[in-house]
Order: sequence, then C-alpha cells, then structure tokens
Amino acid sequence: MALKAAYEIRCVCGAAFAADSYEYVFAEHDPHLRDAILSGEFNRAACPSCGRGLPVGNRFLYRDEKNRLWVWVCGKEEEPKRAELMEELIGKDAVIEGHFLDHGEDYRKFLVFGRIGLIGLLLEEDRALRRSEGKRLRERPALRWIPEGGEDPAYLFLAGNKVRVAMPLKSPEEPGSLPASAGERKRWLQWYSRGLNLHNPCSSFLNRRMRKGWNRIRQEEGACGGGDEFEDFAGSWAAYRMNAKRFRERCPERSAFFDGLKGLKVSRQVRSLRP
Repeated sequence: MALKAAYEIRCVCGAAFAADSYEYVFAEHDPHLRDAILSGEFNRAACPSCGRGLPVGNRFLYRDEKNRLWVWVCGKEEEPKRAELMEELIGKDAVIEGHFLDHGEDYRKFLVFGRIGLIGLLLEEDRALRRSEGKRLRERPALRWIPEGGEDPAYLFLAGNKVRVAMPLKSPEEPGSLPASAGERKRWLQWYSRGLNLHNPCSSFLNRRMRKGWNRIRQEEGACGGGDEFEDFAGSWAAYRMNAKRFRERCPERSAFFDGLKGLKVSRQVRSLRP
C-alpha cells in the first residue's frame, strides 16, 4: 500500500545518486515501514561513494487505521510556515468523515514536523505503543553526545524497545549570547540536554497542568528560549542554569516556573558519551 518516488541525492562528499523516498505509509499494511519510522531508518539511504547515511525527502502522509489517524509529516524546517500548511494540508475540517473505504469512524487529521513530532503524536494517540514504549523511554538513561569544544552537532539520544530518537542540542539563538569559551559552550549544551531530558515530545516529565502553565507563560512572556515548546523549554532551562540572575531579569515568569520544578521527580538519568 505504500507509495514511493525516486529522488536525486547529493552527498557532502560530492557524489550524486538516486534513492527512493516513501511519500505515503499505511501503518497496518506496512508494519516494516512503521518500525523504520520508530527506529530512525525510514527514508534514509547510504551514499554509494562514502557510505554516509543521508535522509531522503521530507514530507509524507502517515495513515493509521486502528487509531484513525491521518497525519501529514512535514520537514522540521517547514515549521515556521505552520499556518499556511494547516490551510493547505488540513483545511477547515479536522476529521475525514466516514472514510471512503469502510464508512467507519471518522479519521482525525494532524500536522506534525519531523519524525520526532510524529513519534510524539503516536505515543499520545496509540495506547498500545504507549504501553510498550512509554515506561522504557522514561526510565532508560538518556545518552548525551557533545564533541570536544562544545561544537555542533551535539545530541541527546533516547531509546525504548523500538523507538530510537536523536534530538539536537542547540546553542543560544539570541544575537550576541553565544558562550565565548569552549568550556562555556559545553556547559550550555549540558544544561540544554537536561532541559530536553525533562520536557520533550516523546517522554515529558511535566504533567498536564504543568504543561498548560508552561505554554501560558510562553504566550504571555514571549520569546526567550526560541523554537517550539520543547526547544524553548530546553533553551530557557540552559539560560536559567547558566546565569539565574540575568535570566530572571529577562524572563521572570519562566524563572519562577523553573524555581517550582526543583522537586520534580525524573526517573531518567543523562549519561555522557565520550567523543
């Protein structure tokens, strides 16, 4: 049932080659592709010249018959165009009434950005996946990779039974706020990783009430950490831990919110991978 198309890929080594990219996945009919999405092997190809693994294509449609999900998965870089894409891909109706194949229950339509966004949605909407993956994602140690000098790219890795997630650790986005020394950059990324460990799309330790409060603060106080709610949390957490006084002056509501999280129980440790 899956649909795919051929794309021309150009590797950083200079080689160009053709590779297939799936543009439609029907979860029940393509379980191997569903597993590939969870593991991170979906729509990737190896460069025939240097062997580097590369992503192929961006946008695809994910259909889940059991949970009645119709999900457009766009590239993370498309997120600033969320409003336009909602109108283009979702339209005015958030459901597909009585699907044309079986006239059964309505499908619910969603728009997410990136594979991690899809996995986060599935962990909320698919009870079976949440049962099989949720506990292990929350309890197994997170692994942090920061190259020498605190340079990009740096990552926080999470792993369940099938789910494998690599979340990028980001430097400050505010102009002139980049830590000056290699040691300061590394400290920033360490604190960023701890913030991402607390609140990410796949296994947040914030309960529903806390998350509602966090998003209210983001709306009222405006930009401080940058990005979506998870990136904003991680960036704000890093700024708060690097210089609490300066952060409190800039973002008092966020600072008060973080003060209230000091007793938060987090079952997952963060362990460093040595370069």
